[in-house]
Amino acid sequence: MNLSFHIEVAGRDEFFDHWSKRYYYDYDDLYTRNIGEPLTDTSLLELFMWKNGGKLSRKKADSVRENYPVNFSGDVKKRYLDYRQSGGAIWNIFYLHCLDSSAWPIFDQHTYRAMKYLLTGRIMEIGTTKKQKYHSYCEEYLPFLRSLDQGDMRKTDKALFAFGQFLKLAKKYV
Repeated sequence: MNLSFHIEVAGRDEFFDHWSKRYYYDYDDLYTRNIGEPLTDTSLLELFMWKNGGKLSRKKADSVRENYPVNFSGDVKKRYLDYRQSGGAIWNIFYLHCLDSSAWPIFDQHTYRAMKYLLTGRIMEIGTTKKQKYHSYCEEYLPFLRSLDQGDMRKTDKALFAFGQFLKLAKKYV
């Protein structure tokens, strides 16, 4: 048996309204009370706790303290968007989001999957190397978000995350 599905919405606004309402993530209060506020040691750890599913091992907390300062005065692109530098790509991008959430949107496997589906109609997974992830973020995802011209970036992120999670489940049946 060959099963397929087609996703159709009335328009872009309806898509983002629909999928943002399906967003659910435990510990979201860790994000909402800290993002956009001046960073402190505590708030930065709480943001990374949120990103890591509500908890950080001692090793990961130490890594956050070592690699992600509350104040960064260097060239963020050279330090946090270069695959030759330390840190994982997704955490480095998330750190940029913590520094300036309006300039650096959140990016992960789900938002990538949603973007690729909206652009191609195919369910695709993010590359596995840091170089591939940085390329996907800088050369695909950021221009994609600019093309959407959405006013509420958090609503956009929630919608893409929820839709990307749905696509991960749907992929088993496509």
